[in-house]
Amino acid sequence: MKLRISLVLVLTMLSVSGASGQKIKTKYDHGADFNRYKTYGWKDRQLVTRQGKENEKLIDEALVSAVNTQLRAQGLTEDQNAPDLFITYSAGALAAGSKAGTAYAPYDLRASRVTNVWTSNTIPGSVPNVWASTEGIILFEVTDARTDTVVWSRLLKKKLKNPGRMPEDLDKIVAEIARKAFQDFPPKAAKK
Repeated sequence: MKLRISLVLVLTMLSVSGASGQKIKTKYDHGADFNRYKTYGWKDRQLVTRQGKENEKLIDEALVSAVNTQLRAQGLTEDQNAPDLFITYSAGALAAGSKAGTAYAPYDLRASRVTNVWTSNTIPGSVPNVWASTEGIILFEVTDARTDTVVWSRLLKKKLKNPGRMPEDLDKIVAEIARKAFQDFPPKAAKK
């Protein structure tokens, strides 16, 4: 639960770039009988972006549709009334890291014609030299509806190139994220 809450911080990976280069971590209950699960329903969907309510709704709808396509391809049927499994997701972003270099003195910037770049927060006579990066995160959890326990989860992370920008090819990006998230769901039974 704490992990789910901590992931919903700022911005979603869906709204900025493609799904390539993602870090993926999967956990599942090795004792669960995934063959008995035939139906699923959506439960919690937490998406926090800087896109505004209308765009967040578009992202959420595209993501749910793409995941539904993946789950149907695995033989599962959606049933919101009495599902075997509940699907949830939390998406957001975290500061992935930052680097700082030597501050520039105003005379260093004259050659590049940069003017009026320092503020009242800047050390007098210098301009900060800082780069920060953002990592998009999405966590999918699959919960057994009968026992209310998480039986499978997948966490995808990706460094974002243009945080805060709504992509033009949203459906394509979301379809790729859903494919990577659910490509080997449900897990195959262990050989004895």
